[in-house]
Amino acid sequence: MRRYESVWVVQGDLPDEDVKSTIDKFSRIISSAGGTLVGLDDWGRRKLAYKIKGATRGYYLLADFAGTPATVKELERNYRIDDRIIRYHTVKKSDKVNLEALQAEIAARAQAASSPEPEPAPPAAETAPAPPEPAAAPPETAAAAEPTPTPAKED
Repeated sequence: MRRYESVWVVQGDLPDEDVKSTIDKFSRIISSAGGTLVGLDDWGRRKLAYKIKGATRGYYLLADFAGTPATVKELERNYRIDDRIIRYHTVKKSDKVNLEALQAEIAARAQAASSPEPEPAPPAAETAPAPPEPAAAPPETAAAAEPTPTPAKED
């Protein structure tokens, strides 16, 4: 098995139910083709840098998974078939996958997702800025104010 990341962009004007169905569809494709879905990041709706198939907004999703090259081939075949997908890109992250480490990573992600987020610390009480100290006289002024002693003349 190899480790992959796949990003796909769904048309931005689709309702949330259709976006959810694409997530379910491609998650099922990964698992049915012998892959293991490690994580799915929902990046949300964003403005596209340029028009793609007439769309100016898209819904971005990132799937992190382990699978075979046949898994990727089937996934990308379905990306091309589905009219709701306007762009996709799959990248191989590594050639070898340690299944035990992968299962531990999946468990850690599940635990992090189920644990409540820590509450942010209350802001520290703001202190008033210290008043500026009076500026000391420049050295030239201080030296000019004091007369310098002149050496006594000897006769």
